[in-house]
Amino acid sequence: MMKSTKIYFVCPKNKFASGGVKQIYRQVEILQKNGYQAFVLHKKKTKEKWFQSSAVIKSSPFLFKLLKYFLSGKKLSFSKKIKLSLLKRQSETIGKNDILVFPEIYGNAIYSVEPEVRKIIFNQNCYYTFNTSSINRNNTCAQESIQTIITVSEDSKNYLEYAFPKSEIHRIRLGINHHIFNYSDKKEKQISFMPRKLSEDVTQVINILRQRAASKGWKLVSIDNKSEKEVAEIMKQSLIFLSFNHREGFGLPPAEAMACGCFVIGYQGQGGKEYLKAEFSYPIAEGDIISFTKNIERLMHKYEIDPQSILEKGKMASDFILETYSLKNEEADILKTWEKILQ
Repeated sequence: MMKSTKIYFVCPKNKFASGGVKQIYRQVEILQKNGYQAFVLHKKKTKEKWFQSSAVIKSSPFLFKLLKYFLSGKKLSFSKKIKLSLLKRQSETIGKNDILVFPEIYGNAIYSVEPEVRKIIFNQNCYYTFNTSSINRNNTCAQESIQTIITVSEDSKNYLEYAFPKSEIHRIRLGINHHIFNYSDKKEKQISFMPRKLSEDVTQVINILRQRAASKGWKLVSIDNKSEKEVAEIMKQSLIFLSFNHREGFGLPPAEAMACGCFVIGYQGQGGKEYLKAEFSYPIAEGDIISFTKNIERLMHKYEIDPQSILEKGKMASDFILETYSLKNEEADILKTWEKILQ
């Protein structure tokens, strides 16, 4: 197979910022730029509005409806089959020589959709791999029908190689967009965080800080429902970013915060172990709320006494992230991976 092969990246729509969706778009952009026929495949032919992308969009309401039916486990009635045939006429035609790339979130439904078309998994969070599986049903044969998996961290690669010893696992480095997420030393006494994941832990940490009046004179900023550029601006202003990574394949927000020069404190979430390093961040054992809060207080106190030392840590973190997870490295990894896949 050559670059003439059409590659469709099946992609859910999100109203809020999602690192997983952003990386699907990013991979399509890189492949398109380098002469591949790659497309984002949505249910409807509309782009995400919370970030800018040049990726070409195709649509298949038929495929997404099929996924929904297979995920529900319900049998297709005659009337539903009629509706599906109508939807198919409105959808992108997927040929037998094309490739469908699925995120891991669709689980075992992936194996039932377009059975004659080659499928690849773009697994951005290995800990979601078996979310639609059951301990009472053997899904081994279906899982092993996927020969190729692309993933985004060493932790995920190790997990998937162990779980799927017969599959070919490719690891790509994600790229942090330095045009948007870049170092700033113009820091305010501001602590930012994202509230969606592990919201119970977020609530405890923030309210303990307030209860003890530890955050007096500091701004606590929740980053939610913001565009990519708005997120970056808040991170550039923030001295500290709180990581609530939870069993992440990689965990983009803390890495993006580090790129902006934040001192990141919090959970590594498995995938984050490769970048949340003790030299320039403060890893906390997941669920250790008191240790989390105490160390935020210590960091704020140290900044009052010796602000330069904290700013230097932020610069070290930014340099490490922007060098290791550069757009150049990401593009090289993606092209190398797809050259192997299409040989």
